[in-house]
Amino acid sequence: MTIFSHTRRALAIGACLLATASPGSAQEMPKSGGELKLAVRGEPTSFDCQTATSYNTLQYLAPHYSTLLRFDQENYPEIVADTAESWDISDDLKTYTVTLKEGIEFHDGSTLDAEDVKATFERIAHPPEGVVSARQTALSDLESIEVTDPRTVKFTLKSPSSSFLAALANPWFCLYSADLMKENPDYPDKLVMGTGPFTFTEYVSGDHWSGKRFDGYFKEGKPYLDSFRNQLVSGPAATNAIAAGELHGNIRFISVPAKDQMQSARGDELTFQVTPSTSTSLIDVNTRKPPFDDLRVRRALSLAIDRNIGVQALGDQAGQRWAHLIFRHGHDLAPTDEELKSYPGFGEDIEAAREEARNLLKEAGQSDLSFTLINRNLPVPYEPLAVFFIDQWRQIGVNVKHEPLDTAAWAGRLSSGDYEVGIDLNAPSSDDPTDVLLKYVPGSSADRTGIEDAKLVELFEQQNRTLDEAVRAKLAKEFVVRAVELLYVIPTFNAERLIVLDSKVKGWKVPPSFYVGLDLADVWIDG
Repeated sequence: MTIFSHTRRALAIGACLLATASPGSAQEMPKSGGELKLAVRGEPTSFDCQTATSYNTLQYLAPHYSTLLRFDQENYPEIVADTAESWDISDDLKTYTVTLKEGIEFHDGSTLDAEDVKATFERIAHPPEGVVSARQTALSDLESIEVTDPRTVKFTLKSPSSSFLAALANPWFCLYSADLMKENPDYPDKLVMGTGPFTFTEYVSGDHWSGKRFDGYFKEGKPYLDSFRNQLVSGPAATNAIAAGELHGNIRFISVPAKDQMQSARGDELTFQVTPSTSTSLIDVNTRKPPFDDLRVRRALSLAIDRNIGVQALGDQAGQRWAHLIFRHGHDLAPTDEELKSYPGFGEDIEAAREEARNLLKEAGQSDLSFTLINRNLPVPYEPLAVFFIDQWRQIGVNVKHEPLDTAAWAGRLSSGDYEVGIDLNAPSSDDPTDVLLKYVPGSSADRTGIEDAKLVELFEQQNRTLDEAVRAKLAKEFVVRAVELLYVIPTFNAERLIVLDSKVKGWKVPPSFYVGLDLADVWIDG
């Protein structure tokens, strides 16, 4: 069997890239030198890849670390090698044997070997006391990890997995030093030290995060940059800095008005790229707390939202371009626009939907419902989303207090269950169905709402373990129907990803996943 053949079938998703300007010609010869300066919003929530969950944290960490495999930025969602030299998959898809490249160095001069890989993945799958693994569920089928020689590690699964290769390419699965973890299992949260293209320089809270070229990087000739600097700045300040030429760009997201302002200021000196993103906007409903344990209440909150108006109102300002269920716009498993209208809360007759919502609240004894909506205090997309949702719920007589929080507090409240209703994003690292659906699985590391449903667990496990693509697609769609019926998580919008870079910056092609390409190894500055 061809290794890539199964991978490509399992991840057969249309990336649907649209670019307003070419990100660079393949014939151009990369140049070395220079410092890349990017706008980054929000403080890192942790220094540990395995604990952190927010995109901005990985943007800080990724340049310092490597993974076994990776999603190819140019040909997303193709999976290619990173530290791996080769890999082999057994015919029953239960054994994955990975051989490392020779002579890969950590930033401290030690050599990466199979023991480091084993220790890293053991820490994710079976975190030691005091260590939180945000991605433990992704390795739930892992039975054992065996080091067969210093450069070879064998992963054995309890059952076949259609998603395990994607897990080995997960951008969050940063490789750590086994020796340092023996000394302190929590060392990754104290010391930024990996095998990535850049060594850590400094982090000044509220200002910047920086790194410099690692001369011992295992990919010959890379990185091209001397250094990078992530500047903590967002909103109008970020737009103004890029428009003034003080920063090279923003690779997360910019609004259309910001694009217009920057383009007016600098014209062809800037390059804009856009693609449907893996990021979807959600409403977490904490079903551990009444009255949100009542499906009628959750259904009413969903029915009140006019998603058609929302797309118009939030498109340019917050990048919310499409109504969605669970899979992003353009995904093979996403419903057509016509199919979407058949789901409650997604139809065209919003007045009928809101009348049903009022009746449901009355039946549930919640005609005077009020609650606090927690949110992340960032201008895009969180603040516009909050304003919109609060207004929508007001239409059915629900009174909502808005509580914006800094990133760490917001993430902590959602994770601990210390909230009633919260705005959240599902931004999986890939388009693989297992990765996308994890947010809606009871007891998963991504569950914030207290989901309890045995059928969802069954469907999730079945789709992950089947080797038949058609069967997997059918099971994934059944999962979506049930998740949307139960509404532990209320789906709302799917965002586009619009980014800006100085035209001198080469080697970057925007993929749908926010997490791909963040190591900056391929990026260079032309002049």
